[in-house]
Amino acid sequence: MICFKSIKQMKLIHSAHLRYRYLPIFSLLFLFLVWNLSNAQSNSGYSILVAGHAYGAHAGTNIGLHPPFLQKLHENQDTSVVAIFLTGDIVNNSTTASWNQVETELSGLGFPSYYVMGNHDNNSVGHAVFQQKHGGTYYSATIQNELYIVLNSTESDRSISPAQLQFLDNTLKNALPSQKKVFIFFHEIIWNSLEKYRLVRSNSRSRYEFMINISNFWNQVFPMLTAYPEKNFYLLAGDVGGNPDAIAASYDRWGNVTLISSGMGEVQDENYLKVDILPDTVKFTLIPLNSGVAMKPITWYNIPEKPGPISGLPTVVPPESLIRYEVSPIFNATSYRWKVSSGIFGSSDSSAINLSFKSGFQKGKLSVTAINDGFGESDPAEMEINAENTLLSENETKPGFSIHPYQQFFRLTINSEISQKAQLNIYDQSGRNLFSQVFFLDTGKNLWDITKNLSVQGLLLFELAIGDKRLVQKTIVH
Repeated sequence: MICFKSIKQMKLIHSAHLRYRYLPIFSLLFLFLVWNLSNAQSNSGYSILVAGHAYGAHAGTNIGLHPPFLQKLHENQDTSVVAIFLTGDIVNNSTTASWNQVETELSGLGFPSYYVMGNHDNNSVGHAVFQQKHGGTYYSATIQNELYIVLNSTESDRSISPAQLQFLDNTLKNALPSQKKVFIFFHEIIWNSLEKYRLVRSNSRSRYEFMINISNFWNQVFPMLTAYPEKNFYLLAGDVGGNPDAIAASYDRWGNVTLISSGMGEVQDENYLKVDILPDTVKFTLIPLNSGVAMKPITWYNIPEKPGPISGLPTVVPPESLIRYEVSPIFNATSYRWKVSSGIFGSSDSSAINLSFKSGFQKGKLSVTAINDGFGESDPAEMEINAENTLLSENETKPGFSIHPYQQFFRLTINSEISQKAQLNIYDQSGRNLFSQVFFLDTGKNLWDITKNLSVQGLLLFELAIGDKRLVQKTIVH
C-alpha cells in the first residue's frame, strides 16, 4: 500500500511538473492571440458619432437631449463606436438641472462624450461644466492615433479667438507625424462667411449675412490648416437643423480640408452623423431620426457643380420651334434655371429645354444654372446660337475642322495646337442628337473616320466642342 501510494504521489508530482513547465508557453500563446485580435480590430478602424443642436426644437419640453435623438442612439447600438461629440447647443437652457440630465442620458451609452460650446450653452453654468469635464471650453484629445481638437466659436462671437488661434497653432506643431487625420469641432458654420455660401440656409446665426463681417475662418484658420498638406483635416460644425427652413447637413471640400455640418430639431430630415475612421479613408454617414426618411450621401448636401457643355444645335434656321437643348444632369441639383437672350423663347426647370426662335433671330446666348434648394447655385454653362445666315468668326475656323463624306464613312480632319480633350456631336435638322463622343486630340493633324450608320438623310451638323469653343461644319447625306 505504501509503495503504491508513493508511486501515485510520484505520478502526481510528475504531472504537476509538466503542467507548470508548459504554463508559460500557453500563457504566451494566449497573450499573442489576444494581441493579434486586438490589433486586427484596431486595423479595421473605429467610429465616432457627431450630433449638432442636440437639445432639438426651440419649443421642446425636454431639458436634456432631443428625445428622438436619444431613442435612436439606444436603437443603433454599435460596438465600433468609441466616442460621441456634441457640436454645440447641447442644452436649450444652460442650467445645472439640464447639464445633469444630459450627463445621465449619455452615461448609459458605454463610451465617452465630448462637449463643444454653443451659444445656448454659453453662460457661467456651461463654462463650469466644461471646466470640470474637459478643463476648459477648448481642448484636444487623442483617440487611437487620430488628433481631435475642440474649439469654442462663441468666445469671440462666430469666430476663433486669438488665444484659440495660438492653441490651434501649437497643437498642430506638436502633432505626431503619424497623425495624418485631424478632426476639428466647433458650433457655428464659420466658413459660411465666404460669398460662395451666401444662399446656404443653416441656422440663422450661421448664415452668410451674419458671418461675413465677423468670421475669421478664411483669413486666419484655413491658412493654418493648409500649411500642413500632408494631413487631412475634417471640420465638423453643428448649427443646422434647428430652424424650420434650415438644411440638416452640409458638405464641401477644399484640398485637404473637408467641411461638414449636421444637426437636428425642427426639420424632417434631422440627423446625427456617424464617422467611420478607417486605415486609408474616413467615411461619413448621416443617420435620420425620423422613420420614412432616407438621407442622401454626404456629398449631396453641397452647392452643385457647374453643368457640362450644353448639347444642341449651335446653328438654326429661323423661324424654328421645339429645338431641344440639354446638359448632363447634376446629381445634387433640385432644379435648373435657363436663361435665353432676345429672339429665343422657352422655359424649363429640368436639365433639358425646348426652344423656339423668332424669324428675325440672328445671334443669341443660352445659359443654364444648376440649383440645390437650401444650398445655392452653380456657375452657369453658356452656349452661343447663330442663325443659318450668320457666319462663323475667323477664330472659330482657324484651328481647322473639315469633313469629307465618303461612300461608307465620314472622314474628319482636325488640327490642334495642343493635346486636349474634345467632344463631337452630330445633329439632324430638327436638333436631334444622332451621335456624341468624347475623345482626345493629339498635337497637329488628327484624322478620324466615322462609319455612316446614321439612319437619316438631309442636312447634318457636326459640332466639335473644345473647351469653351464650338466649331461647326455641315454636310448633306443622300
